[in-house]
Amino acid sequence: MHAPHPHRSEDRARALDPARALLPFWDDRPPGARATVFCLPHVGGGASAYRTWVRARATLDVQPVQLPGREQLIDSPGIERMPELAALIGSLITDLAPGPFVLFGHSMGGAIATEVAAWLRRAGHPLPALIAVSARPPVNHVRPDPGTPEDDWLVERVLSAGGTPAELLEDPELREILLGTIRSDLRLLRDYEPAFGRLPVPLLALGGTEDDVTESRLAAWQDHFSAPIRVRMFPGGHFYLRQHRDAVLAAVEEALAEAGAASPTAGGPTAASPTAGGPTAGASLTAEGRSTAHGA
Repeated sequence: MHAPHPHRSEDRARALDPARALLPFWDDRPPGARATVFCLPHVGGGASAYRTWVRARATLDVQPVQLPGREQLIDSPGIERMPELAALIGSLITDLAPGPFVLFGHSMGGAIATEVAAWLRRAGHPLPALIAVSARPPVNHVRPDPGTPEDDWLVERVLSAGGTPAELLEDPELREILLGTIRSDLRLLRDYEPAFGRLPVPLLALGGTEDDVTESRLAAWQDHFSAPIRVRMFPGGHFYLRQHRDAVLAAVEEALAEAGAASPTAGGPTAASPTAGGPTAGASLTAEGRSTAHGA
């Protein structure tokens, strides 16, 4: 698979006025934050999924990323090729990140986050101080059973995940808009598997104890990272983070501190990585979650 021409992706980022279109909360940045956290959404989701995260923690500048084809960018064509999307977001971060930054992605956003980091590495740009992947294993091929209408299957998946109010799907117009976005996202993820080498970036993998993305499935990310990764589990299902926003942000900041908040470059030293001897290893499951370290 060929990567998109870098200038073409950078031109598209500029054409969309990235600070306004792709980063709708860029003007609401807290002064003195130690790092910028770029948040990438789940299938069918948009920047509004992280609206309550903005300024929720004074030490973190949370910046939800708006993907083309949804919410205020509904009239922009969605991007259905992972290399193109990674290049678009990577170019945006390269232009705007003022210092150490984190790539946080929930579900589909987790796959996008790792691909953005891989694009930054290939392009020789500074790497994130931390990647946080939520409720997303490296490989997650899910398709409807033969004979099941795709729309019925999509609605069932959306409702079972618990991330979308059922009343949105009862309105025919809203239902078609949402399903259209989901179809586009699933084309982005169809047959997706990480194809990059091991990334020299600390990884925090997060999940819900009642989700089918289990701790062992999250631990499979270790095959794609050169340093030991850490897995933290919280009570709840696929959208556990809605009930545990503050604890999730605290976990991100803790992992950032363990990593030294250093922003590595593709050819330079990497940020320090969490190890099994870290302060949260072996912690019991509470409202703040359970943490487990995994060796490389």
